[in-house]
Amino acid sequence: MTRTLLRSCLGCGRMVRGKPRCQDCERDYQRAKRAKRPDLYTDAAERRRRAMTVADHRALLGDWCPGWAGQPAHPSADLTADHVREVAKGGRPDGKLVVRCRACNSAKAAAVARKLLTSGFPIARGAPSTPLPPNFPTYSAGPARATEDDGPAVA
Repeated sequence: MTRTLLRSCLGCGRMVRGKPRCQDCERDYQRAKRAKRPDLYTDAAERRRRAMTVADHRALLGDWCPGWAGQPAHPSADLTADHVREVAKGGRPDGKLVVRCRACNSAKAAAVARKLLTSGFPIARGAPSTPLPPNFPTYSAGPARATEDDGPAVA
């Protein structure tokens, strides 16, 4: 059995065995990391929020999908929650949710992706979806210069 070597903590310099940081510095490091990218660490909370939305929908309406785009409302046991305004189209990740069956959610997601891919991605809200030609400066050609091969310059 091999023993891991003692090394100094990257945060405070105390001696630790087998890890780059002591427990206190590791906790602070992970907290700072979560603060930089909170979207990476909210997945479990988002799943709970969606599960609660589906459970509330089932308590009120039972296993019923409201349908989407020509698909009438229908019974379905495979319900999922989706954003009312898609995040890909500028909606907030913590925005309102709507409950639909998995088939309707998939059809809606495919339609949104198809629309985004065929129309081009707008750069910002209110920006045109088709790019404008670049506005390059134009330079006018000045008077022609006479060279030795052309002969004497005539004014």
